[in-house]
Amino acid sequence: MVTLQKMLKQGIGVVALIVLLGSGEWALAEVFFQPTPDNGLQPRLVQAQDGSVHLLYFKKRLDRPAAREGSLFYRQYLPEQGRFGNAVRVSSQAFNLQTVSISRASMAIDGAGRVHVMWYLPREAQYLYTRSNPERTRFEPQRSIVQDNLEGIDAGGDVAAWGQEVAIVWGAGDLSQEHERSMFGRFSHDGGATFGDEIMLANPDFGACACCSMAVDYASASDLIVAYRSAIDGIGRHMQIMTVSNVDQSPSSVSYAEVQPLQQWEATFCPLSTNDIAFNAGDQPWLVFETESRIIKMNLDDPASIAAVADPFTETRQKNPAIAFNGRGEYVIAWAEAISHSRGGRLNLRWYDKEGAEMALHWQEAIELADFTFPAVAAMPDGNFLVLY
Repeated sequence: MVTLQKMLKQGIGVVALIVLLGSGEWALAEVFFQPTPDNGLQPRLVQAQDGSVHLLYFKKRLDRPAAREGSLFYRQYLPEQGRFGNAVRVSSQAFNLQTVSISRASMAIDGAGRVHVMWYLPREAQYLYTRSNPERTRFEPQRSIVQDNLEGIDAGGDVAAWGQEVAIVWGAGDLSQEHERSMFGRFSHDGGATFGDEIMLANPDFGACACCSMAVDYASASDLIVAYRSAIDGIGRHMQIMTVSNVDQSPSSVSYAEVQPLQQWEATFCPLSTNDIAFNAGDQPWLVFETESRIIKMNLDDPASIAAVADPFTETRQKNPAIAFNGRGEYVIAWAEAISHSRGGRLNLRWYDKEGAEMALHWQEAIELADFTFPAVAAMPDGNFLVLY
């Protein structure tokens, strides 16, 4: 087992460290901060069911540092060596990094160990998809994954995997009629080799926010959780929690959880929001999202647990949250504050013990995020947390 101290000795590149103290006499866990490898941007960290940690990020072309053109790369964290492994190129062709976080790429790991990646090209109005071999040493040539429901696509989709089941989900519809937009999906039962038809998943009466991202994950092999922002009457931009059942055969029913007050957001503008799902040590799904410029956390199995995470450093907007749990049930939520289209903002986070009590944080220095990026968080095999920015 590699400890945080050993990682520090191996020169991983610590920028700041916070010690998280409980009510006892010892530290329960530590949070390890690191810039994204390769000067990468828009990191996504995924914890597979076996506990392994995987990284997806965008890297600019070295021969054109002033441009935003580059490619997606994948790395696996190597716990015995305390570092990320070699980079594997994901995208077959270079593309322009989008300046807004809602266009970010997404990643999932299936039961065979394959990495599945989906990303969005606004200029081409396309969603692209690829998967790795089981050894995660190379990726198949990228392919367009959506052909029919491409009208008005304005944000990235999401991908999820369970065993050999793979789901991709996105929003589409007339941009001038957000209240009529919906969420669509395609499903694979053979590890991404083939996908079924494009299916409308959401209740079209709820609409779908055009420029908001969503979060998708499997609750079981047959049930898919989709958390997305609606656009009821064009202004009801509430966080909707939808469960699609029987997805391992033919999706046959959709159910919605009751919308709590902290999920409600009436706005005539597009929030440009993202959200994230993670499972705790008891396999309960948690969601972090934004409502009225504040980060909200919610145990989806216990909707009454919904709560705002923290006040901002200043009266600025909080955006782009990420959440991760370790095996002891402790969890970290990280997000950005005071961001804009051209500024990454400042990193903020909170840490909780397994009972949900907030732990004391001791910042050593402020961390400013690079332009066009956002934080990512994962629990390491030794129980400590890694935050990339």
